[in-house]
This record gives sequence, structure tokens and C-alpha cells, in this order.
Amino acid sequence: MHHRDIIWISAVEPSADLHGSNLIKELKRFFPNFEFVGIGGPRMRKEGLRSLYPAEDLSVMGLIEVISSIPKFFMLYGKIKEFLKRSKPFFMVLIDAPDFHFKIAKVAYSLSIPVFYYISPQVWAWRKSRIKFLKKYVKKLFCIFPFEEAFFKRHGLDVEYVGHPLMEEIDFKTLSSVKPVKRKIILLPGSRKKEVISLMPEFFKASLIIKSKYPDTSFTLIKASNIENSDIFGLWNIKKLPLELISKEEEKYKKMKEGEVAIAASGTATLECGLLNLPCVVTYKVSLLSYLIARWLVDAKYISMTNIILNEKVFPEFIQDDANAENIASQVIFWFKRPEILQKIRDRLNDLKTIIGNKKASYNCAKSIWECVCRS
Repeated sequence: MHHRDIIWISAVEPSADLHGSNLIKELKRFFPNFEFVGIGGPRMRKEGLRSLYPAEDLSVMGLIEVISSIPKFFMLYGKIKEFLKRSKPFFMVLIDAPDFHFKIAKVAYSLSIPVFYYISPQVWAWRKSRIKFLKKYVKKLFCIFPFEEAFFKRHGLDVEYVGHPLMEEIDFKTLSSVKPVKRKIILLPGSRKKEVISLMPEFFKASLIIKSKYPDTSFTLIKASNIENSDIFGLWNIKKLPLELISKEEEKYKKMKEGEVAIAASGTATLECGLLNLPCVVTYKVSLLSYLIARWLVDAKYISMTNIILNEKVFPEFIQDDANAENIASQVIFWFKRPEILQKIRDRLNDLKTIIGNKKASYNCAKSIWECVCRS
């Protein structure tokens, strides 16, 4: 017997927390008397999610990093299993993070709880074996990139392209009046502590090199909500180099739009840069073992979503040892010397919005789930 009044929804990454909170908002329209239970960050909790565990403590990256925190996960899976058995939610929505979510999907399936997957795992890039898993355990898959829909359909999955959640998050109209400030560099060191710790020292050294060549350069760092100010200032000497720190979500896109260039950790931020016409140097660093495993498994030409969608290396990418201060600095200095190249990049980025389209992802996803569960 299903409890008709509980919906399970879970997300473990900070960007997924944002998309999850918007999805809860929309689901409330279709399922007004339901309680939302699951795992989420501050935003989803603010929307009323009863979270069995704070997502901030689960955000890890890289396979080895995941394995090293297994005892924590083990206990949590036990807790989730108990909850699902006891309360049998009406249905379940899992957002991204396949390493974390596939186990939960299996349990739900064994209890006949319909599983919806929002923000499909990037199986087209690696681990194609996961397609079989999705086909068996997931009732419907919602993808956020147009090219994914065709890929999953080819493999016989029930899939729908709902649009990209960032398109409803960024207020392009208001931002159109914000113009780039000359020599303003936006720093986006990522939303995971490990990422910040490995990239910040390189960002700082690169910034010193750029500043020595172009003394009028200014630096703005956009900090994820789960990263402490002390984490940043422990790795950036504010006396040597002034830094504007932005942690308010509502200022983020306006500040990014003011940038002439960005230096970012690979992830959602690089797509945000693309959508905001901000030329970006993409960096990526994980533990050596994770990197070797990923290199062996991943079959994508690029790591940045902007490059993947445009199918072209519009943003330079520096991976592992190449993600060092010298490479980052020389790329930015080259751009400062050649403003016409920056303009070419900005023009090319205009295509990104067109390709993604402006569908309302959260609304489409909620409505489609509603139609699915009401039919069955």
C-alpha cells in the first residue's frame, strides 16, 4: 500500500539543490497535499523538504573520493531503505548523481515505487552499461540537453527533453544591460571543498602573474553556499592581492556578466559562463587514481558542457597537471592582448541559448510526472 501523501526527492550536489528546489515548487502545484521527504541542501529544505541527511555533507567528487567516504554512505543507505519500506512514497524523483542514486533506485523498484530521474546521468560520455540499469529501474528519464533525448530514445528508454533548468534561473532580460568591465576576472573555484583546495592555489598564483602584467586587473570570486569564507582566504592572500568575494546567490549572475573573462572549475559554472557570454578558462583536477579511471572510462571529446554542446573547443580546457598557474595565466594574458578573439568567443556563445532553447524545465518535468502517475 502506497502512502499517497509522500513524495521522495533527492539531490546531493549544490547545483542540483537549486534545480531540486525549483522542481519542488512546481510539483506542489500538481501535488498540493503531499509531503516532500528525501535528501537535499539548504534550498530544497527551504521549499519544505524534510531531509533525512544534509546534502552538503555528501557532496564528493571523483570515484576514489566517493569510495573513501563509504562508511558514511553505508549508514545512510540503511536509513533510506528503512524509510522507504516503512513509508512507501507515492513516487520518487532522483536528481543527477548516479553514483549515489542508483542504489536507491534499486530499492524503490523492489518496493514498486515508481522512479523518475531528472537530469539524466551522462552515460553518453562514459559507463554506457548504465543504460541497461536505467531501462530496468527507471520509469521515465528527464534530460536537460537536447542531444541526450535522441541518444536515450535510440536505446529504447522512455525519455523526455524538458529544457535546461538554468534557462529559468538566469534573468537574461535584466542582465542584458550589464556590460563587461575591462580586466575584471571572475573566479569560480567550484562547489566541492576538494576542488576548491586543489584549484585555489593555482588560481591565486595565476592571478598574481596576470596582475604583474596588467596592474589594472581586478578579481571577483563567486563562492558556493557550502564553502566557508575561511576556506577561500586560507588559500588566497588578501594582502598580496585584493579580492571581491560574492556569496549572495542573487548577485551571482550580475557579477559574472561584469567579467571580461572567467577562470572556473569544470562543472555547472562553465555552462553558466557560456550562457552569460563570458569567455572562460576551464580547469579540472581530481586525485590521480580517479583521473586515470575516468580517462579510461570517459569517451567525450571535451569536459566542459559549453564545448560539448557547441561541439567545438570554444573554452580552453586544462586538465590535471595542465591546470596550473602558468597555463591559466598565459591563456588570460593572450586574451587580454587580443580582444578581438574574446569578441569572437562571445559571438560564438550566442548559439548556446538557441541550441538549449527556453523551455521551462521544472514545470515540464513536474507536469510530465503528474501525467505519468495519474495515468498509471
